[in-house]
Amino acid sequence: MNQTDQLIISLAQETTPVTPMRSPITLALRLGAVLLIYAFVTGYVLGLRPDLTMQLQRPFYLAEIISLAALSLSSLWACVHLAFPDQYQRRIVTWLPILAFGALNIILGIQGFLPHDMRMVMPSPETAHGMECTLCIGSVAIIPSALMLIFLRLGASVHPRAAGAYAVLAAAGIGCLMLRLSEANDSLAHLITWHYLPTLLFAALGAAIGKWLLKW
Repeated sequence: MNQTDQLIISLAQETTPVTPMRSPITLALRLGAVLLIYAFVTGYVLGLRPDLTMQLQRPFYLAEIISLAALSLSSLWACVHLAFPDQYQRRIVTWLPILAFGALNIILGIQGFLPHDMRMVMPSPETAHGMECTLCIGSVAIIPSALMLIFLRLGASVHPRAAGAYAVLAAAGIGCLMLRLSEANDSLAHLITWHYLPTLLFAALGAAIGKWLLKW
C-alpha cells in the first residue's frame, strides 16, 4: 500500500459522521407547530379586535385572513424545501408564496373599486396607528425568523437569497395575520402602507441576510 492510499484511508477514518436531515414534511410540520404556538402567544398578548365575529362575516376580510395564512404557510413550505439539495427543490413550491401574495393583492385591489362596506372600521388619522404597526410586525417576526434561519444553516440551500426571503416572509406573515386579527382598522391605505409594503421590505432584508448567512 503506497502513501496515497494510506492518506485516503486515514482521512476517511477521521471524517465526522454526518446525520442526515429528516424529510421535508416532517421538518415542515415541526416548524409549523412552532409558528402556530408562537401565533397563539402573539394573539394572547395583542388580543383580538372586539368586532372580529362581525368582520369574519365580511367575505373580503375572511379572504384576506385566509390569504395571509396561506402566505405564511407556503413561505414556510418553500423555506423547508430550499434547505435541501436540488432533488427536493420543486419549482412549483417556491412559487406558492408569490401566488399567495398575488391573491392578497387581488383581494385588496377589488375592494378599492367596490362601494364602502359600512362594517369596515375607519379610524380617524388622530387615533389610527402608523409606524407602530410596522414595528409590531417586525417585533413579532424576529424570533421565528431567527429560528428558521438557524434551521436553514443546518441544510444545504443552493438558493440562499430565496431561502432567507421565504424564512422572514413566513415569520412576517404571522405578524401580519395576528395584527390583522387584533387591530380594528380596515383602511386599505393603512394596510398597504404600514402592513404589506413593510412585509415585502422585511422579505428583501431576509434575502440579504440569506445571501450572507447561508452561502457556502
